[in-house]
Amino acid sequence: MKIIKKSNIINKIINKSKNVGFVPTMGTLHQGHISLIEKSKKECSKTVVSIFVNPKQFNKKKDFVSYPKKIMNDLKICKLHKVDYVFVPNFNEVYSWKTKKVIYPKLANIMEHKYRKNHFKGVMDVMSKLLSIINNTKVYMGEKDYQQLYIVNKLCKINKIQSKIIPCKTIRSPKGYALSSRNLLLDKASHEIMSHVFKIINEYKKTNMNKIFNVNFLKNKIKKIGVKKIDYINLINFINFKAQKKISIKTNIFIAYYLNNVRLIDNI
Repeated sequence: MKIIKKSNIINKIINKSKNVGFVPTMGTLHQGHISLIEKSKKECSKTVVSIFVNPKQFNKKKDFVSYPKKIMNDLKICKLHKVDYVFVPNFNEVYSWKTKKVIYPKLANIMEHKYRKNHFKGVMDVMSKLLSIINNTKVYMGEKDYQQLYIVNKLCKINKIQSKIIPCKTIRSPKGYALSSRNLLLDKASHEIMSHVFKIINEYKKTNMNKIFNVNFLKNKIKKIGVKKIDYINLINFINFKAQKKISIKTNIFIAYYLNNVRLIDNI
C-alpha cells in the first residue's frame, strides 16, 4: 500500500493504470466503507481510497471541527484490506487542481438542499476535483447517501466526466440503522433510538405497500420514542427523485433527524 499526498503523483499513477476502482471517503472508516473497498478489489485491478474531510460541504464550522477524524486507524484498515493507494491530500492539493468550469446540475426535489444550502455545492466542487485528479475510474459510493449519489451521477453526465459511479448497498448494524462515521458521536441510548427509527419506518413500508403515504403517522410514532427534531420524512421515487403519494417498490422513505444535536440521514 502506498500513501500519496500529492495530486500530480496520484494522477500520473492512475493515468498509467487500467481498470481502477476509487472509493472517496472523509475518513473514520467503518464496515460500510470496507464493503466499498472489497467491491472495488473484486472488480478492479487497482483500488484507490481517498481520505479528505471537505470543509466546503459543512454548513457550520463547528460541524467540520467536530467531525470524527481517525487517520491512523483508517490507514490500518486500508492496509489490512490491501488497498493499493491511499490519497491523503490537504485542502490546497485538492482545490488548486485545475479543472474545466463545472456545470452544476439542478437540485430540484433534493431535500438536503433545503436544509443544508451549500452542502451539495461543496460535494460537487470536491467530487469534480477528485474525479479529475483520479480520473477514468469506477467510483464506489454507498446508497445511504442516496441524494449525494444521485447528484454526483448527474454531475458526471452533464460535465462528461468519464468515471462511472457504482451504487453500493447500504451497510447496516445488526440493529438495522445505517452505519455512519457520525454514529461515533452518539451514546448507547441514542443507538437504541436509531434502531427503533429504522424498525418503525421499515415495518411501515412493508405493511403499507400500494397505500397512501401517511407522513404524520410516522412523525408522531418516531417522536414518541425520543426524537425531538425531524427535518423531513418524504416518500420519493428513487429513479426520478419526485415526491410520491403512494408507496411502491420504486419508492424509498427518506428521513433526516437529530439525536443529541447530531444530524442523521437514512433512506429505506
